[in-house]
Amino acid sequence: MSHHTPWKPSRRNVIIAGGLIGSGIGAGAMFMPATGMKTAQRSGIAFGTTVSLKASNASAAQLDRALDAAWREIIRVEQAASLFRPESALSQLNRSGALNNPPETLVQLLAEALEIARLTDGAFDPTVQPLWRVYANAYAAGRPAADADIASASALIGWQNIDVSPKHIQLARPGMALTLNGVAQGFATGRCLAILRDHGIENAFLDTGEIGVAGKREGQSSWTAAIADPRHPGGYIALAQPLSGILATSGDYATMWSSDFTHHHILDPNTHRSPTETASVSVLAKSGALADGLATAMMVMGPEKSLALTRRLANVEALIITKTGQQLRSDGFPVA
Repeated sequence: MSHHTPWKPSRRNVIIAGGLIGSGIGAGAMFMPATGMKTAQRSGIAFGTTVSLKASNASAAQLDRALDAAWREIIRVEQAASLFRPESALSQLNRSGALNNPPETLVQLLAEALEIARLTDGAFDPTVQPLWRVYANAYAAGRPAADADIASASALIGWQNIDVSPKHIQLARPGMALTLNGVAQGFATGRCLAILRDHGIENAFLDTGEIGVAGKREGQSSWTAAIADPRHPGGYIALAQPLSGILATSGDYATMWSSDFTHHHILDPNTHRSPTETASVSVLAKSGALADGLATAMMVMGPEKSLALTRRLANVEALIITKTGQQLRSDGFPVA
C-alpha cells in the first residue's frame, strides 16, 4: 500500500457490507447465507493488523480446507516480506545486501514490485526504505529530517539497482534496503483469492489491510465498500458498488509526521519528500499487487498522470481524493 516500514495501520480505509454500510468489517450480519450455504472465517494478526478471511460454500469441509490453505499463504507472504520479523527473507536481504536461494514468494513479490516501478516510471520504488528510516527516526526524535541525511539516503534509491533471479537477489549498492509494504498485502490478497477459487469457493471476503472480494456476500448480496474520508476518521467519502476484485487504498492520513498532512509515510522517490497534491487513492484491479502498488504510486504521480495511466491499463480503475477534497475517478470505477 505504501512506502513505509509499518504494515497497514489500524485505521481502516474501507468499510465492507453486504448491500448496506455498517460500522466495520463484517457489518451487515443480518444477511443470512443462501439456502444450503455455510459460512466460515479465519482471523488473526498478520502484516501488523487484524486479518480476516471469510467465505461461503455448501460444504463445510471444503470451506475449512480452503480457508486453512489461504491462511498458510498469508503466513508465507509475511515470512518472505515482513520488515517486523528479523528472520524474514526480506530482513535478511536488507542486512546483507544479497540473498542466495530466496523463497519463491519473495522473488515473485519483487518481480511484481519492479514491474509496477517500470509502469509508473519509478513513482513506485521499493528501494525508498533508507529514506523512510531518515524521516521516521527524525519524527520519533521530535525534529525535522536533516538535509544531509535525506541526501545520503536518496543516493541509495533506484529500483533499477536490484538484480533478481530465482537463485539470487543482489542489491547493487552498500546500504540499500527494500520495503515491499507497498505490494505485499495486495499480493497476499490476490494469492488467497486464487487459492479459494482453486478450492471451489466462489463467495469470499478478505481483509489483509487491502480488500479482496469474490462472488457475493454469503451467496446473496453484492459487496459494497465505503471508502474512508481522509479528513474525518470513521466517516466515508464514497461508495464503491458493486465491488469485485481487489481494492487498495493509500492515504496521507495513515501515518502522519505533521498535523497538516504535509509530511507523511508516502515518499516521492524523485523529490525525496511527501507528495503534495493527493489525500488518498483507491485502486480497483484484478491483480492485488498491482492495485496495492498503484495506490501508492498514484499518490506520488498526482491525479492527471494517474488517471491517464488507468486508461492505458486493462481492468484498473481509480478514485482519487485531492487535498482540497475534490474527487476524481476513472470512467469505470464503480461508484454507487
